[in-house]
Amino acid sequence: MLSNKDALYPFLCGIGLLCSMDSLAQSNSDSEAASDNTSMSWWQSSHQAASTRVAAWSEGIDEYLSGQEQKLPSDSYVRLRMGPIINDRGEYSGFFDFKARLKLPNTQDRLRLVIESDGDTISQDNVRGESTENIGVLDSALDSNVSAVLRYIKEEWRADFDAGIKVDFPLNPFVRFRLFQGERYSSWEWRQLEEVFAYYDEGAGARYQVGATYFSTPNVLLGANLGTTWLDSESTLYVREDFYLHHQLDEKNRLNYQLSFLQEGESKVSSDSVLYFLEYHHKLYKNWLIGRVKPQMTYEADEDYRAVLSLTLSMEILLGQKYLH
Repeated sequence: MLSNKDALYPFLCGIGLLCSMDSLAQSNSDSEAASDNTSMSWWQSSHQAASTRVAAWSEGIDEYLSGQEQKLPSDSYVRLRMGPIINDRGEYSGFFDFKARLKLPNTQDRLRLVIESDGDTISQDNVRGESTENIGVLDSALDSNVSAVLRYIKEEWRADFDAGIKVDFPLNPFVRFRLFQGERYSSWEWRQLEEVFAYYDEGAGARYQVGATYFSTPNVLLGANLGTTWLDSESTLYVREDFYLHHQLDEKNRLNYQLSFLQEGESKVSSDSVLYFLEYHHKLYKNWLIGRVKPQMTYEADEDYRAVLSLTLSMEILLGQKYLH
């Protein structure tokens, strides 16, 4: 087992890595300004080409489904996130997840094509870490189940309907229906979600979530969420309570604090896990390259509530037309 000093070492290395990459990105930005943007490095040109391709895909699908030419700027995006996870036992793992959301305005802005890599996670109410965590980043990317969903949105009802498929062997089609409610009153906001779903392999289930947020200042908000998920095939109820605080330090830096309690059970729920973490977000370059450092403490019933320290270092890349500038 690692000592406290050894456990803090990866965290300090992560901060140093973010600072180094930020200096590199800033150096590239300054050199571009000096040359009047006449040249771009390979990673900038790759991002520009990929973002342009995302916009082209969105426009092509929209035009095919509606039979009309898309005239509005594309609001579609792709998000890639990856990185290593280290714990105080000296074990290393990794994760890779992505989400693509293609907005189709010519369908009266009611259709979305959503592709995401955490399709094997039916409920977020029992997730303790990264939903795509595996032995390594590459293995995580190769083993991730991808779900592709065509989402119909009915804004008048505050509802949406998903029909999709989990790309696995065998293929696993599913449907979901969700209703949303919520209002903003001065510095307070409340929200509520009801959801029912049915998967070919995992069976049917239902989810309910309610939460509230208080906007203390323009840069600080705190709130709480209560989520419950019932899985009929397992006859199990999952319950999760999250308490969080988000602090926007400045244009580039943000801190998130969260404390979570997880319970599960068949006839009655019992305490299963407790976790808390601090997550630091830093914009490394413009608005599309983001670094994150997340130390977390987890206490699980299966481990007799022994404290487990983990550190997640991740990089996030955002692609799309709105990230070209």
